[in-house]
Amino acid sequence: MTGTTEQRAFQMHQKLLLDTIQRQAGTLQKGLLEGVMNSIDAQAPEVHITLTPQKAIIADRGQGFASREAILKCFEVFGQPHDESEHKTYGTFRMGRGQMFAFGRNTWWTGCWKMYVDVNTRGLGYDLEEQ
Repeated sequence: MTGTTEQRAFQMHQKLLLDTIQRQAGTLQKGLLEGVMNSIDAQAPEVHITLTPQKAIIADRGQGFASREAILKCFEVFGQPHDESEHKTYGTFRMGRGQMFAFGRNTWWTGCWKMYVDVNTRGLGYDLEEQ
């Protein structure tokens, strides 16, 4: 009996990613620290943090995402390795933003793009809007 061999790739169920995001988060303080580390990795000259009882805002003028394609590759895909040319101080696997996602609604602005994320109510999707 002769069979055929097929090369297959393992896949990840969406529940595993959501569980990883929620377990990695730990504390809100750790999530905020991750946001500041993202600003540093984006080579922001300064980072402004505003805290109120209802929300936290982390604002910087870092490099951000240069294009829609960069958002699809680097924001949308968890675990996308960094290229050495990016000279990241902290980032390794593009997982850290999930720590912020776990604690509530997130709105990200970069260039002319706005990304809205709410994994707790809407699951593992996000709205991408060109402004």
